[in-house]
Amino acid sequence: MPSKRRKASRSLQRLRFPIGCGVDVVELSRFRQALARGGDAFMRRVFTKHEEAYAARRRRTTLLHLAGRFAAKEAVIKAISQVDPRRVLAMNQVEVRNDRLGRPRIVLHDGRSSRLQIHVSLSHVDSVAVASAIAIR
Repeated sequence: MPSKRRKASRSLQRLRFPIGCGVDVVELSRFRQALARGGDAFMRRVFTKHEEAYAARRRRTTLLHLAGRFAAKEAVIKAISQVDPRRVLAMNQVEVRNDRLGRPRIVLHDGRSSRLQIHVSLSHVDSVAVASAIAIR
């Protein structure tokens, strides 16, 4: 009987890991204004070339897709700051890509190897984009 208890204890210890979560909501009207004010400099500071190309392929919904990726980047930065407060990321160091099934995944470009797993979810409607992220070490 003690061996079962030890196994259960080890299983519970594996579940104790640093975890962070983040969420962000972007109003499309405010995002449109920021984009108009910042122009190309804003785009370079926030998005990677891959993200710009992804959004550009969605001609009628480019702005909505960029806003969703912006929200995802903010959510990821918030989640990572809870797990590793010393790790400060710029917006363009967080890249949102899609896997072959279309699910969003995060690629970090900060030159650090990491054992972080980041799970992200994006959603948008006509006027709002929202994203949530969970970072697990």
